[in-house]
Amino acid sequence: MSGAVAVVGFASIGGILFGLDQGNWGGAIVKDGFIDRFCLPHCPTDWDEATCKTNCGDGTLLPDEYNTFLQWGSALLQLGAAIGALIIAPVIAGRLGRRETMCAGSIITCCGVLPCMFLTNYAAFLGARFLAGVGVGQVTYALPMFISEVAPVQIRGILGSMMQLTVVCGVLFASCLNLIHSFPFYLAFSLPAYPAAIVAFGIFFFPMSPRFALLKFKRLQQPEEGERRAKESLKRLRGNEIEADKELVELKHAVEAESQEAPFSTLFVDPSIRRRVIIANMLQWGQQFTGVNAILSYGPAIFNDAGVPIEPLQASVMVNFCMLLATIASMYVIDIWGRRLLLLVGGAVMFVSLGVAAILAKMINDLKLNPTDDSCPADQADTCATYGYMLVVAVCIYAMGFGPWGIVPWVYPSEIFPMDVKEKAMSTSVTSQWGANFLIAFLVVGQVHSWGAWGTLAFYSICCGVVVAYVALCVPEIKGVKVEDMETIFGARTTSQQEPLAEA
Repeated sequence: MSGAVAVVGFASIGGILFGLDQGNWGGAIVKDGFIDRFCLPHCPTDWDEATCKTNCGDGTLLPDEYNTFLQWGSALLQLGAAIGALIIAPVIAGRLGRRETMCAGSIITCCGVLPCMFLTNYAAFLGARFLAGVGVGQVTYALPMFISEVAPVQIRGILGSMMQLTVVCGVLFASCLNLIHSFPFYLAFSLPAYPAAIVAFGIFFFPMSPRFALLKFKRLQQPEEGERRAKESLKRLRGNEIEADKELVELKHAVEAESQEAPFSTLFVDPSIRRRVIIANMLQWGQQFTGVNAILSYGPAIFNDAGVPIEPLQASVMVNFCMLLATIASMYVIDIWGRRLLLLVGGAVMFVSLGVAAILAKMINDLKLNPTDDSCPADQADTCATYGYMLVVAVCIYAMGFGPWGIVPWVYPSEIFPMDVKEKAMSTSVTSQWGANFLIAFLVVGQVHSWGAWGTLAFYSICCGVVVAYVALCVPEIKGVKVEDMETIFGARTTSQQEPLAEA
């Protein structure tokens, strides 16, 4: 058991890649160095230097060219991740393995993030962001799959949550660093390279997935070699040869009918698999439309536009810290309360708290002297400050509600698919995650620019309500159900002759 925890703990370092980018992007783009390099040269000619400097820090007054650059700067990493997860990662993961996919993704991530430290040209910078995204997509595709295949079923939920824990830790760490005014933005962009290098060089010191070992070598007509490697992995993961032998028998039976990859059409023509695919993809879309990456990637600008009375970067750190606490709490109860209840409770909390935050932001906006002035009248200053503090508290409560939603949409899809469709099904799920992430990253800059903070918050509050309704109607509980027994939840397959696994 301790072996599995150690393996998952190390592999989950890959989650920091995405967390560090999410945490440093929102903070880096409001730093003077970033504004001086990318915004000031693109201000309209009729703006003086003071006006340009002021407007470059206001989400509603950005120069058009710079506004477009920020949209693509955030969104292209997500687009690259979607392509990496859909096209590249399934090929590497299916032919070579999960560890190999994480290694390749980590190397590509380094090749993308390091040039961002030095580039000044818009096109070159955006290209590097896209390349980094391709690597991040591969890592986040393979990581939850690897974890689900090495984790014991009793603690599969908590170990599957490790990736989200490291993502949130990365977000918090990067946002804290960005609070240090002397910490330059270009060093912030280098942060994902360090965990990427650790994963690339260290992942092969840990065992391969025993499930994948059996399947890979069965496809290569070398079943004895697959059994040998699977047993070696299980002995290291479980720390007990008796348990390893017992689980090996179960795994051999489970992959017996899965030696050949099912065609892509299986995802749609088999009703049981199709239902799982739809839920897996909808959870990923739902996670993004809770607005979390609008808050993480563009939170400081939203807080600035809302007129909160504390420094926006400090407010973002508070939000990220609350999210970390909620993530840890969710990890401890996911295998007790289950996935569905956590999604419903977390979604309801987000729906209410974001709605309250939107109302407060609108009230602050109505008190401002004019639409382009962040200040309130002197006789209303105390009221504005009170509303601002309340808004930060509301967003912090929202972040706590997001805790389960950060975890379950990654854990759930990795648990429900049989091995013959797992690579293909997971590629659709992770691609949905990054496709939705791309859409939100692209939209949120324009939303704040056009709707202001209150309109943006209200939009995502409504989305949270829709997401909760979907979970209540369509997402079943899978707590404690073995991967081999998912047909009892989603219905019998029509494209597999696999016999049900006997209870151990």
